[in-house]
Formats: sequence, C-alpha cells, structure tokens
Amino acid sequence: MVRVALVLFAFFIATPLQAAWHRAESNNFVVYGNSDQARLRKFVVDLEKFSTVLRLVVKVEPDPGVNKLTIFVLSDVSAVEKSMGPGARNVAGYYRANIMGAHAVVPRSVGNGGQFDMDSQTVLFHEYAHHFMQQYFPTGYPAWYVEGFAEFYSTTEFKRDGSINLGMPALHRAYSLERSDIFPLKRMFSAEPGKMSADEVSRYYAWSWMLTHYLTFDKARAGQLNKYLKAIGNGMAMEAAATEAFGDIETLQRDLIRYREAAARSILTRVIKGLTIPEPKIEMVQLDAAEGEMMPLRIQFARGSNSDAAVKSFAENARKFNVKFPTHPVALELLAEGELDAENLPAATKANDALLALRPTDARAMLRQGRIAMAQQRDKADFPGGWPAVRRLIIKANKASPNDAFTLSTFYESFHREGVRPTENASLGLERAVELAPQVEGLRMTLASNLIARGKRPAAENVLRPLLNHPHSAEIREAARTMLNGAMPTIVKIPEIKPEGNEVAEPIR
Repeated sequence: MVRVALVLFAFFIATPLQAAWHRAESNNFVVYGNSDQARLRKFVVDLEKFSTVLRLVVKVEPDPGVNKLTIFVLSDVSAVEKSMGPGARNVAGYYRANIMGAHAVVPRSVGNGGQFDMDSQTVLFHEYAHHFMQQYFPTGYPAWYVEGFAEFYSTTEFKRDGSINLGMPALHRAYSLERSDIFPLKRMFSAEPGKMSADEVSRYYAWSWMLTHYLTFDKARAGQLNKYLKAIGNGMAMEAAATEAFGDIETLQRDLIRYREAAARSILTRVIKGLTIPEPKIEMVQLDAAEGEMMPLRIQFARGSNSDAAVKSFAENARKFNVKFPTHPVALELLAEGELDAENLPAATKANDALLALRPTDARAMLRQGRIAMAQQRDKADFPGGWPAVRRLIIKANKASPNDAFTLSTFYESFHREGVRPTENASLGLERAVELAPQVEGLRMTLASNLIARGKRPAAENVLRPLLNHPHSAEIREAARTMLNGAMPTIVKIPEIKPEGNEVAEPIR
C-alpha cells in the first residue's frame, strides 16, 4: 500500500495565487516550477551541465533505463518547509527516494543574496549530489562523507569563458568553521556519532566539507580517502577504516585545523577547461491552473509516509480536489492512489478507470489496476481469473514502461502475496529493479532475501553492503546484519514494499 504524508489541508486552500506552473523535461530531469520560463530553463540547463561534470569527474556511465529525477522548485525556504509538513524548521531543501521514484524539493531563492548566504544553486547542486551518489555509487558511505561530497560539489562554478571550478569555498559554512570548535573527528568517524544539537549539526556539515576538501587536495594525504572508502566498502568497521587509512586521528585533526587556517587566506580548487557541454534539449509545458493548485498535494504524495492519519488526510484532500476538478487527470490520479491506500477499492477502481479512459497508455495507471487486483485477492474478493489475471495486468504495465522499478517489484511481490515461490523471471525483474532504484532500502532487503533463499549468499552480501554501512539509520544497519547472519527459510515472506524511502534534509545554519 502507498502511504502519503500528513499535511494540513489549510495549506492547500490558503495558498495564494502565483505565476503559472511549468514542467521542464530534459535527458535526466523533470522539473516543476512556477517561475518564468527563461529562469526555469536556465535552472535545467545548469542541472544538466552539473550532471555531466559529476559523471566526468567520478567516471560514471549513465544507465539509459534509470528514471529521471523529479525536482519541485518552490518559491522560498518557507514553502519548502511547509511541503515537509508540520514541525519542519530551518530546512533549505530535501531529497527523497522511494519505490515510486526519486525527487528533490528546493527553493527558488534563499537568504538575502549576501556573500555568506546559502544560495538556491548551492541547495540544488547539493540535493542532486545526494541523488547522484545514491544512484550510481556501488556501496554505502559514512554520513560525514555523504554530506561532505554533496557540500564539496554544491559550490561548483560555471564561468563565462567555459571553464568549470570545483572545490570552491563553501562560504555558507564559514561561520561554523571560524566561530566554533572543530567537530571531533573520532566522533565523526564513529558509526554512531550520537544525537546532535543544532550547533553540532552546523559544525558537522561544515567540517565534513572541510575534511572532504582537505583529503581531496592535500598531496601528503593523496589516496587516503579512496583507501578509507574502499575499506568501508569491504566491510571494515568505520573507526578501524579511518585509522587504517589516515593514521593517528588526533594528528589528522591537528592537520585539518591547520588546513582551515590556511584556507582562510587561499584555497585550492580544480579548474576544468576545454570541456564542451552541448546545450541540452528541454521540453517546456505550461500546466493548467488546476494542476498548479494541486501541486502541494502532488509533492506530499511523492514524499510518502507510513501514518494511518496521513493516509486518511491525503484521501480526504484528494476527494476535495476531485469534487472541484472531477475530470482532471491529476485529480483522478491522486484520488485513485488515495483511495487505494485507504483500502477503498471500489472508489480506487472507479477513479483509475476514469483516468485510463483519459490516458489509456498511462503505465502507472495500468500498474494501479494490478495493485488494486492484488488488494482484492488479499481481501479474498476473488479477482476474476485469480493470480494469473492479476499478473497479466502487471505485465501489461511492464510492457508500457519496461524500466519502472515499481512495476518490476510489484510483479515479484505478487508471488509472495499468493504464497508461492517467485519465478526466475520475477527474481531477475527484482534484480533489475534494484539496479534502477538502488537507493530504496526495502527493495534491497527484498532482493537480499530472495538471493539468500536461492543459495546466493555472496550476492546477497553485495546487495546488503550499502545497508550495512547505512549513514543515517542504525535500525537498517542492524536489520541488514540480522538478515546476513540469520537462517532464511526456503520461501521468504516479505512485507509489502512501501515507498517510505530515505530522506536527507539540508539545514540552514
């Protein structure tokens, strides 16, 4: 079942009238924004250029089947915080990935434009760096490097002469670097750095950037960062890997403080010249007023959640929009998802059938038919034709969109719902789903269980490795260890794959 985030409906009905929303699509991105078209186009051009530079630097070849990253560009930080729901404070932007896709929410403007303010491009590049790392890097990395990598590349500059500067100063972290003590490296290298105060979070980000910059440019420590990351990837404990790669940690800390003092006067950067990045092809579409009005609910649905109150709230809000826009495809899509998640299967069927009448080739609507049928089977409603008919609906959706991880995982899940061993084809589809959405923890856990049940424990360990080093969740790390150490039954009962995903929110300090 799909769960959606709880938000106050007053947020939707109180949203003031704004400029028209547009959808800009390029090779790697789908961007929604309500700024003028020229500004949104530049936004997407900068993203494509940045993506090209990251691939060049870390030598990553794109997978043409990977779904595009969706980005919602909101007016300012306040709007970003509202989109996260009650309780969000001092959040400049966030990235989230789940089985339905990956998305980021960023502001169009941040701060007052001062030299030491975090600007919107920095937030944008930071969030995309998170996506890039989780999508393309082969293993899990410690939290400090996850943030240090994103901070390091977030300051990338594209100069008018065509050159590109990497490793530019993170001036928005200057206060935390100059006005506070260093974040202790022994704590930073720990698998459990502990709960942090607001001030400690600010220092953690700042010194993660400084350490990444130092280990990237200091000649005396050349190769140490790669050695450290490789050791962690091979399963070494984080503290041991740090000592193995960097030597005495107290010495490293003293060297890093000296590097900060030198960086205050001048700092090394990497300049790339002679790189020709072709102008990306961008398709721009203006959305109608109804879709613009529903944008906050669409963002909340993309985020996902696991609260029963959230499910109820989302369904109620989707119904209200459907009353206002009864034949609008987006209203029908949101209603169908809301009703399915609330387990109102007749209402979900009605809304989805109406959507398919308007969009007969909509692959996600086709998949929703299969998901509704699965729910009917679970409820002993005896879907006509039984499980073979359910899977025919899912296969139809797969033919319409062969590289949709959600469809591939749903096909696999149908066998567990039935209580039978998945076919070889279903298992191969699950492996492809993880290739397409490697950052979805639940998907990795499901594939690992499948591999263990098939006697492929080494392959399962490779799949679980990023979770064994998960930077933000001790629970996920422990679950992965338990799975590898425990005895698995021949047929593994897997919980439903839910679009909870992982979320990274960037603080403003």
